[in-house]
Amino acid sequence: MPAVTFSEAAQVLGFRSRSTLYRLRDEGQLAAYLTPPDATGRQLLELTPRNLPPLAEHVARCVRPQINSPGRQRAPRRDGRWELLAQLLTDALADTGQSLRLCDAEAEAIAAALPAAMARSFGGPGLEQLRQGLTAAGCWRAGPIDDTDAARGWWGDDGWGRWEPGEPLEDAPFWQHVGSIVGGMLGGPFEQLAGPAAAELHRQLQEAIGSVEAGARWDAGRWAANSARLLLEDDDCQAGRCPHSRDELQRLADGGLLPPELQAQAAAALQRYQENDQQAEPLAVVVS
Repeated sequence: MPAVTFSEAAQVLGFRSRSTLYRLRDEGQLAAYLTPPDATGRQLLELTPRNLPPLAEHVARCVRPQINSPGRQRAPRRDGRWELLAQLLTDALADTGQSLRLCDAEAEAIAAALPAAMARSFGGPGLEQLRQGLTAAGCWRAGPIDDTDAARGWWGDDGWGRWEPGEPLEDAPFWQHVGSIVGGMLGGPFEQLAGPAAAELHRQLQEAIGSVEAGARWDAGRWAANSARLLLEDDDCQAGRCPHSRDELQRLADGGLLPPELQAQAAAALQRYQENDQQAEPLAVVVS
């Protein structure tokens, strides 16, 4: 199968936004799947490269929730806390009339599988319910991310947002920034997510929470500008030939957040889409 653009790859993988693929690219996790730059510097993604797992399989491993992700370090197998968790779960089952008794390994396996299971079964609302429960129990916000420099590079300076380390945010603005970041990465409010995007939600929540704790702040204008720049770097989008980019470019152009130069470039690209539509319309046949 030929190499595809990031836009086409996002569609094939079922993502509503290309932001996750761009993030993985910037982290170096897609290096083996990128084609050499063409004359304009653009790189494509190989969906099924020789001697490598398919791109879909590789990306799934990259975004799959991990029990040892930043802020959630895997405890040793013999850690007494897993025994306590097993006892608490056993007691909870007993309250429902079930006699199943769990061991520490089984409790750990359940804890590791729960976020992905909630995502696959209930989509975004299920993971939001899980997040709310963990937050209410004081168990969610567990500390800063490991790679602060990478987060600062992504969000700070002229990046995708702002970088304001210092005093912790109050709960309401904290979760507003987290929710906006996750929505931006996944291409829509997480309450509406389903399928692959919902399965990715847990990882994105973990990452956003760690980033906001470290100092990242959502900035809608910077996010819109960077999103538009990435779209307009694609020659096919510039020429009005990439149907996967059209709706997103239109949304950004209508949002009123782009700087004048980018607004003009977006308008020009959208005009070329319209011109291409007109050229593709079949000529009417007049029967006398």
